Amino acid sequence: MRVQAIVLSTAYAGTGSTGPIEILGKSMLDWVLMSVSGYPHKAVTLDEGEDYLTRIKPFVDPAYEYTVVLYTDTPLITKKTVEDALNLAYTSNRTVLKMTRGFIFKTDYLLSAAKIYTDTPFYFEEEDFVTAFNFKQVGLIADILKNRILNYHMENGVHFEDLNTAFIGCDVKLGRGVTIGPGNIIRGKTVIKDNVRIHTGCVIEDCVIDEGASIDSSRLFHSYIGKGTTVGPFANLRADNVIGDRVKLGDFVELKNCRIGNGCKLSHLTYAGDVVMGENCNVGAGVVFANYDGKSKHATVVGNNVFVGSSSTLVAPVRLGDGAFVAAGSVINDDLPAGALGIGRARQVVKEGWKNNRYSPPPPEKPRE
Repeated sequence: MRVQAIVLSTAYAGTGSTGPIEILGKSMLDWVLMSVSGYPHKAVTLDEGEDYLTRIKPFVDPAYEYTVVLYTDTPLITKKTVEDALNLAYTSNRTVLKMTRGFIFKTDYLLSAAKIYTDTPFYFEEEDFVTAFNFKQVGLIADILKNRILNYHMENGVHFEDLNTAFIGCDVKLGRGVTIGPGNIIRGKTVIKDNVRIHTGCVIEDCVIDEGASIDSSRLFHSYIGKGTTVGPFANLRADNVIGDRVKLGDFVELKNCRIGNGCKLSHLTYAGDVVMGENCNVGAGVVFANYDGKSKHATVVGNNVFVGSSSTLVAPVRLGDGAFVAAGSVINDDLPAGALGIGRARQVVKEGWKNNRYSPPPPEKPRE
């Protein structure tokens, strides 16, 4: 059976929308097109009041035996429903089969007909034909799609601690043994592998999170997280980070365009931009990898087994060799060779007589008589 499909893109009267409406990461057209995947298809705009038969005929290819006609305002329709309708039309040798919303035509009949004389629809899975004629209906459709996605993942071994607050995009892939806590948004082309735990309050988009990782109350975008790595709480991974295995990224750590090697620890209050870091490094609290000189971005390259003390600033471009040690509170703007200690801070000055936020030098000693 040779089949083609035409999807009529309609205006969503009652919504007030002037553009495509997205539901869980896909436009309604894209949802409908999934139901005719594998068949040649065309999307055709249908203006309000326009006759659909006249509109679609120029797009019909007579080489196909059957033509499926669907509408974008029924994004719940599934491939199973389309195939059930096609099989019924074929086995009953019908020239036209009317569904609740949409048709199956014999193509030669469709091309020759001036009017379609059929009013009695055949009913299939009626949930598939909930129509988006206002935003209340759009919300109902979104809930149904959300539940379909959650049910699919639960059947494949994913545990959701709170179904009501889990938002999982249609293209997200979740492995077995994954646990999703309350209040998480996971979307885009994200892939979460087996036995990962997503705790509470995360936003994750276009990421790959490898086996056994743990993410808590953090924002991750377009990044790779290695096996057994922990992120958060309150970390912010901006685009283009590659994080190795068994890494710890703690609270209020922000990364952008970084490569962090296996076993590193950036436990809290760190900004790292354009950093390439080796393995088993330790970065103390409040460290800043300063990558911007006011005009251009520069990289910091850190070797293996490097220690960076708290409240230090590394001013790029700079390199730290294997085993280098940066003393707390240092500003480092020259390369450190392997095994070197870098101290970049002023010598402490102690002045007595500081009172009420002002320096009051002690009175001079009286000369001895």
